[in-house]
Amino acid sequence: MLALAFRAGNAALAIAARSIVEVLPRVALRTPTLAPPAVIGLLPYRGTLTPVVDLCILIAGRPAAAELGTRIIVVRIQNASESRMVGLQAEDVSELIEYGPTTPGLRNTEHAWLGDHLTQVAGLPQLVDPAELLPEALTALFLAKAEA
Repeated sequence: MLALAFRAGNAALAIAARSIVEVLPRVALRTPTLAPPAVIGLLPYRGTLTPVVDLCILIAGRPAAAELGTRIIVVRIQNASESRMVGLQAEDVSELIEYGPTTPGLRNTEHAWLGDHLTQVAGLPQLVDPAELLPEALTALFLAKAEA
């Protein structure tokens, strides 16, 4: 299987390639009005305004570095009634890696989005599920509530 490796602060992470729509360079974003700090902008993308979340702000408490390896990973999130593309800005987005079996790490209930480690890859990145990565408050901003 393939995954895209990246960093968010000191955290070495990876997203399964099947979850990724596209990887884009850092671009100028439209500033959202009164958005939470992690929502750094709106990206005109494929005829929509796609929200972009800085993973370094969410995970490390600081903005992503303005460097060549900082990219926007476009993923699709969904609930029971709709789906939407979201950009995830991360650092050191550089390579698609092939991986085999994974190994569980520590299970942190506060950060359940942290998955298994890719033990055959340098740095032992942890797989993350984009659907679980964003806090509920951000997901609620991006998707309508599912009807009861």
